[in-house]
Amino acid sequence: MRILFVHQNTPGQYKHLVRHFAADPAHRVAFIGKVRRELPAGVQMALYRPTREPGEGTHPYIRLFEGQVLHGQGAVRAGLALRKEGFIPDVICAHPGWGEALFLKDVFPDARLLLYCEFFYRADGSDVGFDPDGR
Repeated sequence: MRILFVHQNTPGQYKHLVRHFAADPAHRVAFIGKVRRELPAGVQMALYRPTREPGEGTHPYIRLFEGQVLHGQGAVRAGLALRKEGFIPDVICAHPGWGEALFLKDVFPDARLLLYCEFFYRADGSDVGFDPDGR
């Protein structure tokens, strides 16, 4: 299987999975990240950089989203570079928090997209529903 991991803080939460799959010759592994860090032997690395920061004139309500779009564009450029090198994943494992996963299905439409949604770890009593008077 060909697996693409995507996380701006290479390898992020995928450290153990990357190592596991890279150790098995039945798998081909690539990584898109914003930071170059050591990865297991044989893992293809594609770095990305947003072309700019969100604009100073961008409305404050959408600055975060603009930053995510810029990260997504950077990840797409890295994905296109991997595709040009012949890497087309069966599965994409991505952290959606910074926007890298937004457009990857445009580059790899047949890949399954698996998102690591760490922000939902408990439905009640932490970030949501911790205040009994809150409505």
